[in-house]
Amino acid sequence: MSSTGVLERWQRSLAVRLSVWFALLFTLGFGAIFGGLYYKLGAELESQEAEALELRVRQYASVYNLQGLAGLRSRLAVEGDDPNVLNLFIEFVFPDDSEPFIVKVPPSWIEGEVDRALVRDISGALVEQRTMSVRVPENEDQDVLHAFQPLADGNGLHIARTAESRRVLLRPLRATFLWIGAGVVVFGFAAGLLVARRATRPLSDVIATARRIIATGTMEARVPTPRRRDEVADLVTAFNTVLDKNAGLLRSMREALDNVAHDLRTPLTRLRGTAEVALRGGGSQGAANEALADCVEQADDVLQLLRVMMEISEAEAGMLKLDRKPTELGELARDAADLYSEVAEAKSVQLSCELPMPTPIEADVVRLRQAIANLIDNAIKYTPEGGRVTIETSRQAGESVLRISDTGPGIPEADQARIWERLYRGDSSRSQRGLGLGLSMVRAIVEAHGGHVSQSNRPEGGAVFELTLPLRR
Repeated sequence: MSSTGVLERWQRSLAVRLSVWFALLFTLGFGAIFGGLYYKLGAELESQEAEALELRVRQYASVYNLQGLAGLRSRLAVEGDDPNVLNLFIEFVFPDDSEPFIVKVPPSWIEGEVDRALVRDISGALVEQRTMSVRVPENEDQDVLHAFQPLADGNGLHIARTAESRRVLLRPLRATFLWIGAGVVVFGFAAGLLVARRATRPLSDVIATARRIIATGTMEARVPTPRRRDEVADLVTAFNTVLDKNAGLLRSMREALDNVAHDLRTPLTRLRGTAEVALRGGGSQGAANEALADCVEQADDVLQLLRVMMEISEAEAGMLKLDRKPTELGELARDAADLYSEVAEAKSVQLSCELPMPTPIEADVVRLRQAIANLIDNAIKYTPEGGRVTIETSRQAGESVLRISDTGPGIPEADQARIWERLYRGDSSRSQRGLGLGLSMVRAIVEAHGGHVSQSNRPEGGAVFELTLPLRR
């Protein structure tokens, strides 16, 4: 791979970008900590130097107030070998702004001897001293510290000294920080890259799996589930769940297409055969009309199958148009039962309604009656002669409930999970005439009304279908 390709890959890598941000934040945090320590340490050093000088000027002022200038000079002579005293500049300052009286000058502050002269000391006595030129050092590596203390005679004592600047004292610390900081940045980037790569590895697996599915067209590929439980693991789980659902939908579509092809093959074959018979001629007009009538009936079956499938698709997509009106669930159940009363009587099946209380709802009367009729039709169809189909309504937790039970064989456990699928027909229903869309249509209509439908088997035998809808307030 070329260097340009590698650079582009690094620029596009989320792990690299996270590592850069991690290293940047780590560096800023480390820099802020060092800056605070650097400032605090420098201020502490300066404060200690200033406090030491303030203590010394108070001590010398106390000596002068008690023993005079001679006592102060005697104290300085005793401390002369002390480096801290050797580098002191000491002078008396007068309130009348006359020229200060210098007591002591550090050797490094003297520029050179000029002349000898008789001058008065601070007490007014004539003394002989050297007149000298004094220059305060101006060195960026040194700071000049000052301290002042008023005296009992109204004058003031001024002390100054040079000290290494904070920049010089902390120079080794800065050098150490630069080396450590560089190591911290490199370590932070490397650690961040390692952590980010581990954190984003599931995302790379998702991308690789998606590309594999696109390239091969197979839906069996899945992303390995991470061991840790975090947002990325939830994303991987959701992605795998979507793949599972898509695979299931594809299987359902294939099965639905197979079932549609199977269910359409028979009426279309009959339609073709009937049309061929009619086209051969030689028969009576009545036979031709009968053949045409059969063609129309077969065509109606095909159209009915397609229409029901389209309505189910609209309902599942939330696009089924409903003309909602206030109505009574019990009344709809009674109307549907009246439609099938003769069918039940012809089969010697007892059809009864138990509607003890009002169950007001808001629904599309035609659609919901169609769903209830489908359930009643199924119950009568699979109930043997002498059996019973019971229709009951009730209220439960603010919902209207319709329960249709029969005394038939019930639904096999293996088929219970699939009876709501389009065009699915269990082994026990193969012998019955139908499209395999009735229960799918029932569920689609009920869910379009904001309700739900479920199925179970009675312990003593028979199936129970329960339809639940929101109770109208």
